[in-house]
Amino acid sequence: MNEDTNTNRFHHPYVPYSIQEQLMESLYDGALQGGKKVALVESPTGTGKTLSLICATVTWLRDNKSRLLQQAAAPASDTTKTTSSQSNSDSDFSDFSDSSDEPEWVLEGARAATQRETLELLADYEHYLDNLAPPAASATAVVDAAVAHPGGGQRHTGGRASLLANRKYTSQRGNARVNTPAPQKQRRAVGPSAAIADADLLPAEPEEPLAGGSAAKSKLGSEVRDLLEKLHSKERASRDRYGETPEDKYHDASPNPVKIYFASRTHSQLSQFAQQLNLPKFPSSFDTEVVPLERIKFLPLGSKKQLCIEPSVKRWGTLEAINDACYDLRHSKNGCPFYKNSPQWHRSDDTVAFRDNLYKEVHDIEDLVPLGESLKVCPYYASRDALVGAEIVSLPYQYLLSDTARESLGIDLKGAIVIVDEAHNLIDTVNSIYSAAVTFPDVESVIGGLGAYLAKFQQRLGPRNRVNLQKLMALLTTLRGFMDATYKKPGQRVESYDILGGSNADMLNIHKLIDYINKSKVAYKIDTYMTRLKETEATAATTTTTTAPEQPRKGRQPLLFKVMAFLSTLTNPSHEGQYFFEKDKELRYMLLEPGKVVEPLIRDTRCLILAGGTMEPVADFYNELFPQLSRDDIATFSCNHVIPDANLDTFIVSDPQFEFTFAKRNAPDLINGDLFQFYDKLASTVPLKGGIVGFYPSYQYLKVVMDSWKAAGLFDKLNGKRQIFYETKNGGDILSDYIKAVSKGKGAILFAIVGGKLSEGINFQDDLCRAVVMTGLPFPNVFSGELQIKTSHLESKIIAAGGSKQDAMKATREFYENICMKAVNQSVGRAIRHANDYAAIYLLDKRYNTENIKQKLSLWVRKRIQNEQSVPGVLNATRLFFNTFERKQ
Repeated sequence: MNEDTNTNRFHHPYVPYSIQEQLMESLYDGALQGGKKVALVESPTGTGKTLSLICATVTWLRDNKSRLLQQAAAPASDTTKTTSSQSNSDSDFSDFSDSSDEPEWVLEGARAATQRETLELLADYEHYLDNLAPPAASATAVVDAAVAHPGGGQRHTGGRASLLANRKYTSQRGNARVNTPAPQKQRRAVGPSAAIADADLLPAEPEEPLAGGSAAKSKLGSEVRDLLEKLHSKERASRDRYGETPEDKYHDASPNPVKIYFASRTHSQLSQFAQQLNLPKFPSSFDTEVVPLERIKFLPLGSKKQLCIEPSVKRWGTLEAINDACYDLRHSKNGCPFYKNSPQWHRSDDTVAFRDNLYKEVHDIEDLVPLGESLKVCPYYASRDALVGAEIVSLPYQYLLSDTARESLGIDLKGAIVIVDEAHNLIDTVNSIYSAAVTFPDVESVIGGLGAYLAKFQQRLGPRNRVNLQKLMALLTTLRGFMDATYKKPGQRVESYDILGGSNADMLNIHKLIDYINKSKVAYKIDTYMTRLKETEATAATTTTTTAPEQPRKGRQPLLFKVMAFLSTLTNPSHEGQYFFEKDKELRYMLLEPGKVVEPLIRDTRCLILAGGTMEPVADFYNELFPQLSRDDIATFSCNHVIPDANLDTFIVSDPQFEFTFAKRNAPDLINGDLFQFYDKLASTVPLKGGIVGFYPSYQYLKVVMDSWKAAGLFDKLNGKRQIFYETKNGGDILSDYIKAVSKGKGAILFAIVGGKLSEGINFQDDLCRAVVMTGLPFPNVFSGELQIKTSHLESKIIAAGGSKQDAMKATREFYENICMKAVNQSVGRAIRHANDYAAIYLLDKRYNTENIKQKLSLWVRKRIQNEQSVPGVLNATRLFFNTFERKQ
């Protein structure tokens, strides 16, 4: 680590590379200081992207936090106040506004005094955290953790998490403790099916009255309930004020008018962010004489599946099942032993101790479970309480992109800085979250299960349950009839109004039915009953007299959820998506306007930063995610690689014979002639200790090539020089075998598929990939129903906006090229993984030499394109390239 660790402008913990400085300056000056709404950042793997994002954004926040708090304290006419949900501490300044009759100098003095008190409270809190005693070991805590997680330390292996599992977290707010009842074993069905009584399969009767004449009564009841809730809220606030619930002195001690949200796709990427956040040391945002130290207050948000510590709940495998089991437990007679929705719980010593221990240092989400177990506090709900004081929050993509998830967690993005990492997948992720599909057998199965359930429990169901389930049956029957009568071929489009048209089903309120299913938990009750019926049938079909035990719902989601997720799309605006059939009567809904989902993020946030290792081509982001924005509102940055220029050569092999169009690529002269000769010569040119990775556009084409080489005896010839491994559609793991072969230094070659298992997320660093070959251009299948619908939608939009047919065709071609080149960039990016790595890239198709395609390559690949294009010239340059590194070793 550099001696001048924190002397650089962005407090980078190391001596930053020049490209890291450029990235940080681009974000700080160009995007955040420049007031841009969106920033697109491309920084290849190995360039320290995450650390640069942290240093730039946190430095900007620390440099501006004091000013932002003063703005929050200023009169409403002078500046737009930040909302209390961004920081509850902002309310400390909101009492002084233009409506007051006091002179301005009095108001200014009062605001200054209030701000001084706020900063003194922050300094006091930092001092308190400094002196918070290290969590002491406790035999009770260890026993409790063992009860909560049978098997002990198997869940947390190594690192801080394993240490935390054996700690007892403490609070220093005095000796008084708010006792929570000891965990009680919940009676669950773990024995035979008969252990679940019929009564357990009946949903509770909904509170809302039936439709029709009771609407006015329902509205009145709702208004009365709302009024009573307001009265109860005031009563609770009064009790809090007069000390009937525990005092939380530091509830508002961490003023953050702007939060930084960091979202990524995978748990490992979020964990890496937490680790990187530990490295820089940032100065206090305020006068160091008042607040000499200001910690990073970091909160990792996760799901109940990650954070639940109640054994009877977390044993259910799927997230949906765990959510439902949690709901059932919290609303049961005894409730959850780790959570109570009451002021006493939210301000109890243990709940507040959870927050304080969380903020004492930067913790990964893995640390929250042992922390909650030791304090006997639910980590999921306790972490939500800590959101108020968080400066930086990490969360999965789904939480950020879902309106309902943000609302449920209390996430307010107004004025926030939002970073989306691995954003090259963002469009696909949005489309996946908001699209849905259902098969004909799915619908038939649900109808059969619901019919059997109604036949069994019809007389025991309450009237509202009975009516809701009958409405659901009518809706499903209509859907089944439509699918059966309408399906003709894959790609066939249908309109939403046709799906339920011609029946009374379109009169049903789908929103209310979905709400009923979610609240009643009837999907799992039907699923459990169907499991029992199948067990009974299986028992009757054999001579066995013993009933097999019913297994928990581990890893299985009731089909009814899948069907209702599809039906919920019928409530979407028709212009945002399209319904169409795929083979086997599968009915799909595809989102066509992902920008509508991202629109609230752009509207509310201070700046939305989309970062990735391979963001090119960026045209898709402009066209699909924020078409409403002017280019002046978007900052773009694409950086070079940290490796020296000499560590990477890019070759476009454009001999006339190398054109892998669909019409020409199966020619025997190409496959067994020029293509084989190139790989054969390359295998002899690249040092044997270094692996070669060759990417192909599809499983089908790779199989054609391998079969052709085998038939001609060419496969064995190449395999004699280097051991060949190739990816198949349903094949096993070949990566580990390839790694072993490379490690032996006797030569290996791996043929992989663009978009396959080995094209993303695999680090082919060092000798695992000294040469990467892209065979052809991986254009998508233009005949797929999904792509035809997307391109048709794109053309319609352009023509509707006044464009010509030629404009629409050009946009379609650009759309296909962008999909293709994004896949190319993602695949070849596997080659260089750190600053000292080196490799050669070969683009095997003369179409790569067209300017339009070339400009869509990532900058760090494009700027290293060499002049040699013929096979002999390329191989000679390759020999010189590797000789340089051989001499250095």
